Amino acid sequence: MDIYFELSDLYEEEFAPLTGAKRNGNGHYPVSTPINKTHIGYIIFNANEKIGFIVINIEKEPYDICEFFILKKYRNQGLGQRLAFTVFDAHNVNWSVKQLYNAEQARAFWIKVISKYTEDNYTEQLYEDKKWGKVYIQLFSSKEKCPCE
Repeated sequence: MDIYFELSDLYEEEFAPLTGAKRNGNGHYPVSTPINKTHIGYIIFNANEKIGFIVINIEKEPYDICEFFILKKYRNQGLGQRLAFTVFDAHNVNWSVKQLYNAEQARAFWIKVISKYTEDNYTEQLYEDKKWGKVYIQLFSSKEKCPCE
């Protein structure tokens, strides 16, 4: 869990200008999505270095990608895509992925990844989220591709 908290702090710092998150009394950002029985996380390593994570909500379908982060120096190397594909392939479900309206880089990443994974078989909507305001959401399925069953 310490790995997740350490990486989560860097993630929250990066998104703080968009989310308005503030550091707590200990100098850290609060974790937006704790790991628990309905929220599972995966950590990605490059050699022995921790470089990112993904947290998914498995409470009900569609499973939701709650958090996703790759350290800046490891971006644009295909590692985030590999992590996403691995997680999609591990679960035979429908998925939703959301991005804040102003998070253009995040949206571009997810459109590229989901488009490639699904061979353009996904939908995208813009809607008003109660907590975050305008968000983009992509909906797709790994049921046709999943080798897990």
